[in-house]
Amino acid sequence: MEALAYIPWFAWIAIVAIIVGGLITLGRIFAERNNKVAEALEQNTAVNERLIARLDAIDSRLGAVEKTLTDIP
Repeated sequence: MEALAYIPWFAWIAIVAIIVGGLITLGRIFAERNNKVAEALEQNTAVNERLIARLDAIDSRLGAVEKTLTDIP
């Protein structure tokens, strides 16, 4: 604790500025990462919606084929 007493007051300004700058940089990094995750989730959602539409189309065609086979005597 005695070593801190030898640091002049103007050096504390630089020390605090470095710490705050580091925290701001970390905040930006996390914000960018969250944006990338959100974009990936949006793309995944779009792909899933197209897949569901495709599966619904296949299901309706399969239903038509089953009905045709059931109607054959």
